[in-house]
Amino acid sequence: MLFFQQVINGLAQGGIYSLIAIGWTTVYGVVGVMNWTHGDVYMLGGFCAYFMFHKFKMGFLPGLLVAMAFGSLLAVSIDHFGYRPLRRIGMPRMAGFITALGLSTLLRYTATAVFTPDPRAYPPGLLKQSLLTLFTVGGKDITVNSLHMYIFFGTLIIMAALELFLKRTITGKAMLAASQDMATLGLMGADSEKLIKVTFAISGALGAAAGVFIGTIYVINTNMGALAGLKGWSVAILGGVGNTTGSMIGGLILGIAESLTAGFISTGYKDAVGFIFMILVLLIKPTGLMGYRQEEKV
Repeated sequence: MLFFQQVINGLAQGGIYSLIAIGWTTVYGVVGVMNWTHGDVYMLGGFCAYFMFHKFKMGFLPGLLVAMAFGSLLAVSIDHFGYRPLRRIGMPRMAGFITALGLSTLLRYTATAVFTPDPRAYPPGLLKQSLLTLFTVGGKDITVNSLHMYIFFGTLIIMAALELFLKRTITGKAMLAASQDMATLGLMGADSEKLIKVTFAISGALGAAAGVFIGTIYVINTNMGALAGLKGWSVAILGGVGNTTGSMIGGLILGIAESLTAGFISTGYKDAVGFIFMILVLLIKPTGLMGYRQEEKV
């Protein structure tokens, strides 16, 4: 019975990982840069919601939407002041990598100086919690905390909205085309800078939403973005870098694997699972579960 409960709990965590990984992979697919600031946008999104809940007494949904808007604005600002100047000189690969690490360090330590490293908790009762009986096996009820179900379905709704945007709107289709060949798309008259801004805005909103969701389960702190960013990248590799569907599936797989590891082995090994998966995928199938959607950027 514990197995089923751990799997269900892992789906909520996996949905959060999927949001982080999709934010990672959309930026890499369109711009070709490993955006290490994404974990910090995730962290700051969680803190933005924290102040919305505590200072302005917002409900969960308004606080989530404000945090997503803040995450979008922050991500676009990072691109404008950090990556855009590099694109004018051809975005040297090493320069982009070092810039991303520098910006990530700046954001993390600035947040630590402003908010202090102390953990913060969202207001109790922000989302009503209760034990839900999903089904009965062998005369025993399989129950799950309703909070995990809210988070899981919330992440699914956001990912479904993103999928509709990519498949049903002109801008979304242009983003998919840009992930294949940005140069050719520019020659066809598309505004590449506008597409990049939209990409960063979507990435920031997804990262901030993940930060808010994680804050409803655990406490938040200024260092939480570092590990989350690494896990997001491992999920992107697991699913296939540049593939949003693969990132979603990879996130769910990692969430379930971590939950089972914590429940049956030890919580001390939980965080190592994602990196073990990443290494195995690189050894066995370097293109990930669903392969690449873009050619190597040069």
